[in-house]
Amino acid sequence: MKRRTIIALISSILVFFVVFAVALMVGRYSIKIDEFFKALFTADSDYNIQRSIIIDLRLPRTLMAALVGIGLSLSGLLYQETFRNNLVSPDLLGVSAGSSVGAAIAIVLGLSSVVISLFSFVAGLVTVAITVFVARLFKNGSKTILLLSGIIVSGLMTSVLAFIKYFADPETTLASITYWNMGTFQNAVMNEVWILIGVVGACSILLLAIAWRINLIGLGREDAQAKGINYTFYIYLIIAVATLLTAICVCFCGKVSWIGLVIPHMVRLLVGRNTKRTIPLCITFGGVFMILCDIMARTFTDSELPISAVTGLFGTIVFIAILFSRRRKLNEH
Repeated sequence: MKRRTIIALISSILVFFVVFAVALMVGRYSIKIDEFFKALFTADSDYNIQRSIIIDLRLPRTLMAALVGIGLSLSGLLYQETFRNNLVSPDLLGVSAGSSVGAAIAIVLGLSSVVISLFSFVAGLVTVAITVFVARLFKNGSKTILLLSGIIVSGLMTSVLAFIKYFADPETTLASITYWNMGTFQNAVMNEVWILIGVVGACSILLLAIAWRINLIGLGREDAQAKGINYTFYIYLIIAVATLLTAICVCFCGKVSWIGLVIPHMVRLLVGRNTKRTIPLCITFGGVFMILCDIMARTFTDSELPISAVTGLFGTIVFIAILFSRRRKLNEH
């Protein structure tokens, strides 16, 4: 298993760099391989157009796509391992629904894109805080209560979003809200990318450092405490990291579906249920998957497709393939 992990990790890293380079070359304005290298590694003025397209347009959105893929994949993995439920996703505790409400309010108020992202981020964090508060009202420390509270609060935020859409101007703000909720990397800029690099990078390092503790937390309170782990501290730390990753990704590009559900399944199928192995692979697999989806979104048709439409399409295909490959084990259960 260890050998398989090393091979999968090295292979996925190589694929990541290849796919990243391809993403910088393909699009409505195609750039040949020789033009690509000359634009990046020479000062030839004949390639100023190609250089500008690569550095100013495609580099920020490709970096953002990779970082969002990494963040949502890690978030999905954390929730699935913590709750021992393979069907949960990054919006488990209502963060995506809350972020959508925050963004919708900012759009209705006619605020700038920067403030929309800020509203989305804050609303996502506040929503999860409400979920935790509701769970604590039951005075029951079980993960099931937290899960049910997330479903309740997420449903509430979905209803609030529906009300906002109903009263929004159908010719202006309603279209903007709908488009934001479908996700896009079209407006990516380097200032946002640097923020994502800092947050996703710091969270990834932290998760790699506590990977073995995440395994123990997934076993339950009694087993974790028997191993000397502070169960309450670590479960809230893991939830906080997963929430932060989801909120920071959603606030910059809108809602992105399926990736947080599918990628953890893919890596577990390869290397088993051990976060020491699955966290590094979620980083590489998530980045590759999202960059590929972004390439499809901006090259498949003349007009750019919403990123959630592409991730939903390919995520469904991949998920069906995973279920089909494990059909014998599923039939046994």
